[in-house]
Amino acid sequence: MSSTHIKKRESSTGKMSSSDRQTETLLSVSNADIFGGSFIWPEWNDADINKENWSSGPNTKSRKRPKADFYEDPEEKTFLPPSLKAHSWKRPADFLTEQNLTIVENQTSFDLLTPNEHLMFCQTITSIISEIYIVWKQDNWRPWEHIYSLCKVVEDHVPLYNSYGKYVVKLYWMGSWRKITIDDAMPFDEENNMLLPASTCQSELWPMLLAKALMKVASTNAGTKTTETIDDFTFIQALTGWVQEIHPIDFLFPEKTWNFLQDSIPKFILQDQSGPGMEPAPPVTRTDSNLQTSLVPLEQNDTKDASEVVVCASFYPFQTHCGAYEMSQMAKSAETLRRHGLSLLRGRAVLVTRTRAGPLEPPPTSPPVPRWKLIRPQKKTVITSEPQKTPLPKPEQFIEVASLYFFNRFKNKSGSLSGLETELSSTVKGSCTSLMPISEKEDADCQEFQEPGAAKCNSPNNLQKTTVSVEDIKKDSDNIPNDDSVMAEKEPATKEASADVQPLLSRTWLDLADFVKCFKHLLVFHKPHFYPHSSQRSCFKCPMIRREYYLCIDTPQPSQTLISFSALLFWGEESEKKQEAVLTILPHLWTSMQAQMPVFIIKTTCCKAAVLNLPKGRHLMVVHVRAPVGYHVLLCSKTPLSFEDEETAMAEFTKESACFTEQAIAIYGALSRVAASLGDEQKLPALRETLKKAHCPINHSTTLEEQQHHKVFGLAVNHMVREALRRELTPDERFAVQVLTQSSDAETFSQTLKDEKQTSSDVQAALEENLEPAVLNASEPGTKENLNAAEILSDMWPKIEADTEKHAAILYRYMFDNSEEKAQLYPSLHKEPPRIFFTDFSVPLRETADFWEMVFREVFLVPRKMLLAVKVFSPVRNVLHVINNDTGEEVKLLFTKVPPRVFEPNKSGYTFVAEVWKPQSLPADAKWKMVLIGTEEPLPKMSRETPLNAFSVKKFQEYYIPNKKNLICRYLVQVRAETMATVQFQTSKSDVVIHLSILDQDKEEVANTGRGHVMIPLFHFLLQRDSTQETSQQRLRTDDAAGEADSDQPPLHTLEHKYVVQAQVLYGSWPLDKSELTFANMLKDKEKKEMRAPDRPPDELQSSRKAERDGKKGKSAAASTSGSKQDMSFDLTKPHWILRVVTEKTKTESIEVKKDTERSDEIRAIKNSWEKLEPGRHAKSLETRPRFLNRPLNEADDETTSDKNKDPAAPTCDPDPCSPSEDFSDTLPDFSHLLRGQTGSSKLTDSQKEEERDKELIEKIQTYQCVRESFLEKHKQYASDRRELVKQQLEMYQNMQEERQKSLNAFKEGYEITVLKKVKQPSKDAKKLEK
Repeated sequence: MSSTHIKKRESSTGKMSSSDRQTETLLSVSNADIFGGSFIWPEWNDADINKENWSSGPNTKSRKRPKADFYEDPEEKTFLPPSLKAHSWKRPADFLTEQNLTIVENQTSFDLLTPNEHLMFCQTITSIISEIYIVWKQDNWRPWEHIYSLCKVVEDHVPLYNSYGKYVVKLYWMGSWRKITIDDAMPFDEENNMLLPASTCQSELWPMLLAKALMKVASTNAGTKTTETIDDFTFIQALTGWVQEIHPIDFLFPEKTWNFLQDSIPKFILQDQSGPGMEPAPPVTRTDSNLQTSLVPLEQNDTKDASEVVVCASFYPFQTHCGAYEMSQMAKSAETLRRHGLSLLRGRAVLVTRTRAGPLEPPPTSPPVPRWKLIRPQKKTVITSEPQKTPLPKPEQFIEVASLYFFNRFKNKSGSLSGLETELSSTVKGSCTSLMPISEKEDADCQEFQEPGAAKCNSPNNLQKTTVSVEDIKKDSDNIPNDDSVMAEKEPATKEASADVQPLLSRTWLDLADFVKCFKHLLVFHKPHFYPHSSQRSCFKCPMIRREYYLCIDTPQPSQTLISFSALLFWGEESEKKQEAVLTILPHLWTSMQAQMPVFIIKTTCCKAAVLNLPKGRHLMVVHVRAPVGYHVLLCSKTPLSFEDEETAMAEFTKESACFTEQAIAIYGALSRVAASLGDEQKLPALRETLKKAHCPINHSTTLEEQQHHKVFGLAVNHMVREALRRELTPDERFAVQVLTQSSDAETFSQTLKDEKQTSSDVQAALEENLEPAVLNASEPGTKENLNAAEILSDMWPKIEADTEKHAAILYRYMFDNSEEKAQLYPSLHKEPPRIFFTDFSVPLRETADFWEMVFREVFLVPRKMLLAVKVFSPVRNVLHVINNDTGEEVKLLFTKVPPRVFEPNKSGYTFVAEVWKPQSLPADAKWKMVLIGTEEPLPKMSRETPLNAFSVKKFQEYYIPNKKNLICRYLVQVRAETMATVQFQTSKSDVVIHLSILDQDKEEVANTGRGHVMIPLFHFLLQRDSTQETSQQRLRTDDAAGEADSDQPPLHTLEHKYVVQAQVLYGSWPLDKSELTFANMLKDKEKKEMRAPDRPPDELQSSRKAERDGKKGKSAAASTSGSKQDMSFDLTKPHWILRVVTEKTKTESIEVKKDTERSDEIRAIKNSWEKLEPGRHAKSLETRPRFLNRPLNEADDETTSDKNKDPAAPTCDPDPCSPSEDFSDTLPDFSHLLRGQTGSSKLTDSQKEEERDKELIEKIQTYQCVRESFLEKHKQYASDRRELVKQQLEMYQNMQEERQKSLNAFKEGYEITVLKKVKQPSKDAKKLEK
């Protein structure tokens, strides 16, 4: 709800200084959160109200307002609805000059209907008035108690008039009571009519102040600017704090609405029908007809105590721009409401008070029948020609509604009805063709309608009055038929300001069929104090908020949870955008990643609630909340619930469920009673039968299944007793347990039943055969063995009963885990989320200069096959990797999370590696936390006691220089001791496809591919290896074409590892623009210049290269640090990459990483050898090359001509391959595609390498031959199939031709016969005529 901004016009006396105004603004803003200029009102605090500054000067108790001293609301918000156009704003002292101003004058009654007839065209005003009357006297509610001014927060307080004009209103908004500060400036239209509701007591200000605060809060709803639609917002909730549930009314299924109302509101029962346990009927005063029943005011006719809910029914919203279906529904609703004396434009809802399934009055008793008429009574028979069908009586289903606007007709100032009513009337006439053509004026004077079952109208002739005299009703009561829908009586309204009589809510009965046509929703207001368990969460943050919470409900009975969702959206100019807040509830299970369908969805623009119905058992659901600015979620239930974060929900699921505990205690109780009555011959059989029903609730289909279940129960009792005593049982104790459970010894029990088709007596006989004779003898009460077993059990049982719940859970858990039929025996428990066990590991996050960091790398040993789920809690972005140390494989991630999976036990365990990306500033005490969740114990254990948090990082940072091989970098790793390392690589461009690999002797050991960021979580660098040894990482190569070494060869000698870390760009995904390419070419030229100095040692060359790059922002950050600061000379805006090699802090010196310069070193060695053979060669080449490149073109042509004229046998010099050949580049074609490219530098080979190469070639040739032979075979088969298909098609064609020829011949023969018959027929006729 919004309107155009109207600036308050101040009177001549209504001004204040700028300093005072600024002070008041700061006081108001200091207690509010602001989001983009929008105020979030502070929560209510009694202490703040008691300390509130109600004035700015010493004249606080003066009746006259001092000049330039008044309060002005700093929140300049437009809260008036569009239908109200404010022309001026006045203070109470300006328009009530002759009145003694007060906030409340009459505390027993009030009339807001009579003095506000000029505002009845505004639906917002009528809604405020109607909903105030609905809440009036509910739980001793008083409307003026929401206003505070010059008073303390005490019970039954009365606010005082404040000449300064500052008032505080207490309203419920966004899940809590809020402090709404307003001023007393009132809006007036051009005809000097106040646009806020007032009471008949002109000096009272509480209706205006309360309505102003309500519309101020309602303006936060993101409604349209052209209508008064406030969507899900209700003034009742703002006044009371009740939770509003919107229940839709489906006119196609009215029984749903009827059943819901039957369970929610009181039922009307006649007084003579009420009996013990029935609801008492209200007092009824009747004269001639049932009309007088409804004339009693609402509060006098209600004797039922305050219920948990208050139910209202809301109208269809009046909309002129809607679809045809919505328009037809609105038209039907408007016509049905008009027949019952209501209107769509009078408020938004009515109060639903009672339901009635019978008549209003008891049926008349029939006179007694004489005895002589009972002798041989005559049967009345009706003779008809048609079969008679007895009509089914229509069930009497009526609903009582109460409203303030029954048959009230109001005029505007021009003397005619309001424009909205005229528009509504025309809409109804144009949309519903079956409606009677009744005008608004005729409707005002009508007495009754022609439609049967409709309400009778007794509206007065004078439209300005809203009352009906009792005398007129009594005169017309004889002519009014007995109908279910009647009009309510009202006292005559007076025009005096001191009237003590107030208009009350009037009631009428509506048929269920009319009720579902009139109303669209049921507004069910729940009172939160009736719910013993509640939980709430709220958040205010801009922009879009996304949160998730976990709801855990564990109850042995079906539960109902009331969920209220309040959302704060952008209002004002930004409200034009489509906004909506959504709350979604989905089932959740930590040990499964299966997608679940939502069980509960709430979409709202303000506030909405719904009831979540769940069956008995334990339920875990995740609640997703999304809202633009803020939200508040309130959960109320009569059963215990937990609405917390995920870590708290996990702790709840470590316990046994309520259903599990209840069933376990039932079994344990039956077992305890059998143990206590083991020697009682009379009680023991019945107790044993009760025990059997407790631990075996279903009948088994076969005897074998029953015997197996009995065996499991005996083992469970034996296990429980051992756990309770914390030791192994003695033979006597074990014998006593056998007698208690009537089972054989757990160690010697064996199955003897083979036939599954046996009766229950056969099962009992078979069980007795399995029992030892001593156990059978001890099971009979009175024997010596029975007395000894009972004495042993009586000694053991007190220790077991010391912790009944624990030992009962042990007993039932053993049965549940070892039973093969738990799905049939315990269906509710089988569907519950399982109990979990979890352990957590956390490390602190440190402030470092590097934004990427590896925070966790530990090895976990899995003791046995188990299902595990991994959950990570971190305030920063993170990714967890899990590697199988035996195979070197990494567990596949689901997006960035490790999905639940079954972990197999292995020798070396599983390594968990975590990497994080840290922001510029970390929150205080930030931690990375990993939780391992399983369904059984023991969980995997870490290889050491505490996780390692300190790592050594070797970081290398360089600019990207493109090349023909698409290589980014190659770094050589020299191993001094065996160590585990993590390699991470990233680029400045986030969408570059990178292939990161680790090579050993130029063979790819392990590799990974990523986009912008890639990581090899774990690699084991070995010190040395045999030629025939292969590690697990060597066997797992990404290149399928790479061959494996022959394991049958005997070991020849030991080879050193040569590890190289290599990064490569794939698919040309790192293009450079013109400026970046220029910068890369400059760096490439510098490297070429460095390569031309053969006489400089490598150390000096490296230091000079470093100095040059430092001078021109080209420094290589190849420092082995753990969080060292970034070199300020490195330009991060240029294309660059970062390589990190991470090892443990204690093994920093185990490996050395440096740039692979093998090729450049070979070239430099060749140049040094040339220099030694011919001193000065380098200097001479430096002088000759520029002169050769800069020579004139004609000189080069002369040299070429002279070379042609020379003797061809004379030796010639090869041209410089590095010199540009501009003459031939334009004329000669490009032969680059015909040249064989070299994959690498030339290397010397030995016999072993030649054998390996020959073997690889032979394998490739054989593979090619196999593929070729298979292809040829397939080709031959395909050719034969095609020939066969052609042959079949030819045969088919020939058959079709033969069939066609046969059919054609047959047709010709038939046609000839027919023609011949026709020719012969006239000749025969002619012969007959001649005869």
